[in-house]
Amino acid sequence: MREEDFDSIRPFRDDEIAPAIAQIVANSKFQSVLDFLFPGEQDKYREIFATSKTVKEVQQNFMHKVIHRILKRSSDGLSTSGFNNFTDTGHVIISNHRDILLDSGILNIILMDEGYETAEITFGNNLIISPFFEQAAKVNKMITVIRDGSPRELLFNSIRLSKYISNEIINGKNSVWVAQRPGRTKDGWDKTEISILKMLSFYQKENYYEAIKKLDIIPVSISYEWEPCDVMKIRETYLSKQATYVKKEKEDLQSTLGGIIGFKGRIHFAMGTPLNQVLDNIKAEKLNNDYLTLVARQIDKEIYKNYKLWPVNWLAYDLLEGNKEHNSEYNDSTLEQFKKRFTPIDQYLPDGERNELWNLFLHLYANPVYNYLAATTS
Repeated sequence: MREEDFDSIRPFRDDEIAPAIAQIVANSKFQSVLDFLFPGEQDKYREIFATSKTVKEVQQNFMHKVIHRILKRSSDGLSTSGFNNFTDTGHVIISNHRDILLDSGILNIILMDEGYETAEITFGNNLIISPFFEQAAKVNKMITVIRDGSPRELLFNSIRLSKYISNEIINGKNSVWVAQRPGRTKDGWDKTEISILKMLSFYQKENYYEAIKKLDIIPVSISYEWEPCDVMKIRETYLSKQATYVKKEKEDLQSTLGGIIGFKGRIHFAMGTPLNQVLDNIKAEKLNNDYLTLVARQIDKEIYKNYKLWPVNWLAYDLLEGNKEHNSEYNDSTLEQFKKRFTPIDQYLPDGERNELWNLFLHLYANPVYNYLAATTS
């Protein structure tokens, strides 16, 4: 493919951001963001953003402050582990997916704080809800993933995306963040979809082993103590069990805002062992879909074993198991907070079957424990 074939999906380059920044600053939505995040300092941060000349300046001088301000307002702090596994040589970073914007936003501020270059971020076009949002995404290293169209169009877009990502990593030595599945997990059951690995391998699909190896994949585990959109997620899961679930207009926007402002408790990001260190141990009769299935399971195992389990995870697990085997991990206050977070379900689903909703709520928090135990005992 020619370089111009990527123009509609790639982020803005340094020489392209000036017009976009001018339009963003002139938009009333930008003022609302400043009013919310930087009360009393709006002029200062408007000037910082407006005078940014490069993507790196946008991220270091503005977005770094934005994400840290969000975390200060909506969390009890951020911790990390394993980022010594990272290098500025170009990787596909695959993580579990819990929040629309913050998963990748937090990852990039960690990379900045650790002295690394930030990653480009894959982002579904279904989430681009306005020209303002699209411009803000493209000045912040967002790659557009096109998720609609005919089967022929979807195939073309997958191949194009794969070629763009592989070129950035292999030739540009840039890293790219990819969620392990399209859309956030709604039930806490983190599982890498084969379709993601197949898309990544399309650039060289005659040999999946070589394709995966050149992408130098590193798994990352994202652990939020409290799911900021927990009740919204179990509502969607519950309704999906009753019938095909169709999102209402602006529902993605509500989820995005809920993830930003919702309380998250403590947050931990853990970078696992680079996949290439164990890739030669993954054996399959043919380097086809069966091989990609084994690769996906290895990524999952790395994500599961590095997942930070919080008191609420152990509580939910014990409640489902009907015992108190892990009661040293939590206390009465944990149970009180847990029940309090479930209470708003009456507003979201007043006619929902209470026991089933409670069971879904328990699994949302307990499934990471089931996955962790399976990964560390097998």
